[in-house]
Amino acid sequence: MLNLAIAESSQPDRGQRLVKLLLLSILALFIPLILNLASLYIVAAVLFIFLGLVLFKDKLYFFLALSIPALAYGQFINFPISVNWIYEASLTEVFIILVFLIFLIDKFINGQLEEIKVNGLLYLLAAYLIISLISFVNLIDFRLYIAGLKTIVFSFLIYFLSLNLLNSRRKINLFIYSLAATVLILSCQIFIKFYQIGLSDKFFFERSSIVIPLGAIATTAAILALILPLVLSLYFFLDRDNKIKPWLFIAFAVGALAMFLTLGKAAIFSLSLGLGYLFIKLKNKRIIFILAALLFLTASFIFFSSFFSGLVERIGTTFIDANSKFRILEYQTGWKIIKDNLWFGVGAGQQLYYFKKILNFDTAQLVNNFFLQAWIDFGVIGLTLVTLIFGTIYKKAVAMTKKIKSLNSVIALGFISALLVSLVNGLAEVTYFALPYAIVFWCLMGAFYNLEKYE
Repeated sequence: MLNLAIAESSQPDRGQRLVKLLLLSILALFIPLILNLASLYIVAAVLFIFLGLVLFKDKLYFFLALSIPALAYGQFINFPISVNWIYEASLTEVFIILVFLIFLIDKFINGQLEEIKVNGLLYLLAAYLIISLISFVNLIDFRLYIAGLKTIVFSFLIYFLSLNLLNSRRKINLFIYSLAATVLILSCQIFIKFYQIGLSDKFFFERSSIVIPLGAIATTAAILALILPLVLSLYFFLDRDNKIKPWLFIAFAVGALAMFLTLGKAAIFSLSLGLGYLFIKLKNKRIIFILAALLFLTASFIFFSSFFSGLVERIGTTFIDANSKFRILEYQTGWKIIKDNLWFGVGAGQQLYYFKKILNFDTAQLVNNFFLQAWIDFGVIGLTLVTLIFGTIYKKAVAMTKKIKSLNSVIALGFISALLVSLVNGLAEVTYFALPYAIVFWCLMGAFYNLEKYE
């Protein structure tokens, strides 16, 4: 009788939720019609959200994990904004927006908004997003503003979602599996590009001009360096009879080789530090590390001798090559902009405009240091917020090393190793302000903050 009463009471609740959902869908279609903004994209988005709420609201974590390997397919979705402006988006961006909307609408319909998880790091990201929006007052180039703002918006969204959705061992493992799949896809794209240019040394002497669907080779190498320690840690953690374990090892080996072929000094150096950290902490795995390193070096020297020589040459000319000279010029130019805009910066995305103007370049790129980039964009306020953000992450990492002492510490150490790689690489390359890298990093951070639930 009690079960029957519960079932009967749940029927009206389900009906009320369905009515709310239907009304919200009608409203979402009705408002664009009033504002004369209706389009096929809006209709399709509303339908996807409706179907997502009905069919997949309990599987949102799966689509969140799927958004990471989707980065490898680049920006191929076009939205015409004006006659001379077509906004390009990736499948990952579509996944994130849909998952975010479905998550919020589901919580609203079910009266569970108070169950949404937030923390201090999310508030700091929100503050950074707010000053990014306010920087509109310094606007010079609207398209650059949108491009700069987009990275910050999606960083906030992906961290918010991963913090709320990647909250169990099964879900975090699924996320790491998606990272391994991303490594395999990106590595295959690098190998194909290497083959297309005739296996020549152009691959590393002209690496700045070589791109794959995700973007520049340097960004791809940075993402591989970030992911690989985490993939390796899950490989060490899983039982021997786990069928996915061999694939994790293959992903790590293939990803390490692909990253080596890019000859990114900062990526290789930061990954070496991350793996060195794991080598020190995982005492019972040191023999495996040593044997794997010897095998990799031997194979690289025999089969990729030109790349091995190229790496040695790049390291030997670190302080005198054209790349290093450009970095010095870049930092000098950045400091000049900072002195003229010390407190509030030049605004989101506007640094590219100033670099083109001052350096007289046809194109410009982001600064190869995330502290300097934040200072240029948003002045002392931005620099302070970035310092607080990474100070918060550092405190969490220290607390994690003290809290988890079981076998699960292998996973925690993998996350901490990835954070070390990210911090070091971000001091010499464009990382956190590049959209693909930012999405991977902040999704990783959300999972990291849920490691207490891994047990």
